Amino acid sequence: MPDRGWLRLAIGGGMAMLLAMGLGRFSYTAMVPLLIEGGWLSEAEAGYVGGVNLAGFLLGALATEWLRRRIALTVILRMAILAAAIGLLASALEIGFWWLAFWRGLLGVTVGIVMVLGLAVTTAVTPETDRPLGTAVIFSGVGCGIFLSGTLVPWLAQNGILAAWFGVAILGLFAAAGAMWGWRDLGAVPFSEHHPDDAPSVTQPAWCRLLLAHAYFSIGLIPHTIYWVDFIARELGQGLSVAGAYWSGAGVCAVVGPIAGFFLARKIGTPWALVIAFAALAAGIAAPGFDGAVPILVLSSIIFGAQPGLSALIAARARDIGHASAMPRLMRQMILINGAGAAIAGLAFPALFEAVDSYRSLFWIAGGVMGLGALLAVPWPNLASRH
Repeated sequence: MPDRGWLRLAIGGGMAMLLAMGLGRFSYTAMVPLLIEGGWLSEAEAGYVGGVNLAGFLLGALATEWLRRRIALTVILRMAILAAAIGLLASALEIGFWWLAFWRGLLGVTVGIVMVLGLAVTTAVTPETDRPLGTAVIFSGVGCGIFLSGTLVPWLAQNGILAAWFGVAILGLFAAAGAMWGWRDLGAVPFSEHHPDDAPSVTQPAWCRLLLAHAYFSIGLIPHTIYWVDFIARELGQGLSVAGAYWSGAGVCAVVGPIAGFFLARKIGTPWALVIAFAALAAGIAAPGFDGAVPILVLSSIIFGAQPGLSALIAARARDIGHASAMPRLMRQMILINGAGAAIAGLAFPALFEAVDSYRSLFWIAGGVMGLGALLAVPWPNLASRH
């Protein structure tokens, strides 16, 4: 592979993440108030559709190793891109809860596949000094999706829910084309099916703590991921346009977050950059549970929006601990535990909301869980990991 081939792979991964996660998952957040007010879904159903998407993410991550052993990597990823594009288009049809749940679930499956294999191919070939940048490029696609959905969905919704759905789908087609371009040379990625005996496993303390921290990270994001726009629009009574503006601001920060994480990691090292990112997210996510004032909403949107930066740091940290040839297996473990946490929380938080009928307690719980992630990310000297 050419010396800078890793960068094109990272761009392909970023476009695939824009399609599958940035639009496939986060555009739904901006759509929730429209779906509820338009009678497509009840409040509870809207939450459960979001949970099904997260459960699909877990299923996709589970399937990657089975698929990789039977189907060429290029074919797997191109099929995932195609399925994600179809899922965005199919979501525009008002056929009921189960129809929408199926397609959002399929979009979740594509996220799991794209994230596991996209991160694996990029981290495997990226030089160590550029690794935080490579993962930052991939996760910047998530931020672009949040920004675009927060900006365009309220504007397109002036012409109806269908206009908003189809606008998102058209953006998805452009992202799919970009992903196909970036991943056109996947056959040159030097993966070995035989991993070294000393490759880290979940029995290692450093690896176990990183896995558990990743699970807490996924749990802590759920209330903002599903409910942030609806919380501002309906519970605080500020309307969809204002809520969409906050979501767009989060999207801008989501683009900047991975780049900021890259520079922070270059300055103080990936381990401590990861701790700082976890602690900031814990504070930003919990804050709206205490106060819905504008400065708090702005701060929370900024901090939550920057969360792809933490994802990039986790991926870079995993590569620090592991070996290049083991990346598909290690990334699969990372995404599986992330998906398990997200799937459980994606179903638990809607049930909790039904019980308390308020979003505030969800933010408190999520912030506390993210704080536990910060503690687990601390690079304790007696549990040093291999570099």
